[in-house]
Amino acid sequence: MPLSIKGMVTTISISVFALALAVPTAVSHTSFVSSNPAAGSAVMQWPDQISIEFDEDLISIGEEKANFIVVNNSVGDQVSNNDENIDSNIVTVSLSPNQVEGPVLVFYRVVSADGHPVEGEFTFTYGQEQPAKVIEEEVVNDEFPISIYIASAAFIASGIFFAIYSYRRRNRS
Repeated sequence: MPLSIKGMVTTISISVFALALAVPTAVSHTSFVSSNPAAGSAVMQWPDQISIEFDEDLISIGEEKANFIVVNNSVGDQVSNNDENIDSNIVTVSLSPNQVEGPVLVFYRVVSADGHPVEGEFTFTYGQEQPAKVIEEEVVNDEFPISIYIASAAFIASGIFFAIYSYRRRNRS
């Protein structure tokens, strides 16, 4: 039963619409709420630990170390230990003694409850009264954007349309 052009367009339109509905929607990821010491603050006494709070619970993935905080002093030496502790939506790491004053960089990578990793960094200042720079967090996106799915569906639909058109044209001759 040959399809008319109108029937093919309707079929392709319904297929593309159904594909768009089947694509999972984006879920918001966890985001930075606060830290101790606070991002951008100046502290005169070196802290024993750093804790970072997020707006949703964090998860651990098996034996893999998926959640961590790395703290570097102003000359680039790592002053954080490898003993991160997760308590619901707060991750904490202890710090080694530090005598170097200046900006301190705090980098974190955590896995939110939806399973997506989130990375970010911020600074605070130790010992000096100069302002520390606060840096935005970045969501690591392991998914393809919806435009890839729509472009793929359009490519497939145009291929089907071309195949049907060529077949019908060949049978008329």
